[in-house]
Amino acid sequence: MSTKDKPNNKNLRALFSVICLCIIALGLIVYFSTQSTKNTQVNEATTVKQTQTTEVQKRVTVKETVTEKRTTAKDNNGDEKKETKKNVTTTEKATMQSGDTNIPYKSFYKYPCCETVIMGYSQELVKNETMGDYRAHTAVDFKCAKGAKISAINDGLVLSVKNDNLLGKVVEIDHGGKLVAKYCGLDTVNVSEGDYVTIGQTLGTLGTVPFELGSESHLHFETAVDGKNVNPLDVMAKSE
Repeated sequence: MSTKDKPNNKNLRALFSVICLCIIALGLIVYFSTQSTKNTQVNEATTVKQTQTTEVQKRVTVKETVTEKRTTAKDNNGDEKKETKKNVTTTEKATMQSGDTNIPYKSFYKYPCCETVIMGYSQELVKNETMGDYRAHTAVDFKCAKGAKISAINDGLVLSVKNDNLLGKVVEIDHGGKLVAKYCGLDTVNVSEGDYVTIGQTLGTLGTVPFELGSESHLHFETAVDGKNVNPLDVMAKSE
C-alpha cells in the first residue's frame, strides 16, 4: 500500500463510523418513539378503566342505599333476592278505664232522656210497624220529643259518630267495664270520636230513627257488655 492511500483509508473509516453512529441514532429514535407510543396507549387504556371504576362506585352507592331498606338473601339456587321489610306501627284504640263509678249493673247511671219507655228490650221477635216484619228489639225506646237534649248515662269515651240507614245518626260510647252504649236517632251531635264525656253531659239533640218511624218520637238506646247485647234498664239498674 502506498503512502497516499493512508489518508483515504482514514477517511473511509471516519465515514463508516459516522454511518454507524447514524444507524445507531436512528435505531434509538425508532426505539424510543415506539416506547412513547406504547406508553400513550397504556395511559389511555388506564384512563378508560378509571372512568368505568367511577360508574361502578356510583352503582354500589345506590345498592347500599337500597340495602338500608331491604334485606338481601339467597334462594335455593344461590341467586340473590331482595326482601322488603316494612315497619308497621299499630295504634290500639283507647278504652274507658273501669272504676267504682262505672261498673255495669252496680254503678249509678242517669237516664239518657225521659224515663218513660214506649218499647222495652226483647230478644223475642216483635212486630215492627215501619218495616212490616218481625224482629228482635235489643234496645229500649225512651219517649222523647224531637229536638230534646240527649245525655250521657255515665262517664265515657266516644268511640264513633256515624250515620246508619236504619238507626239514623248514632253516637257510640265506651262507658267502661266493657259496657258500650249506642245513642241512636240523633239530629245534632256535640261530640266527636275520641272525646271523653262525663255523666249527664249533653251529646246532642234527638232526631228520628228511620226503621221505627211508625212509633212516636223516641230515643233508640242499645247497650252491650263484652260485645253481647243486654237490657239497658238492667245494666243501668233501672226499672220500666
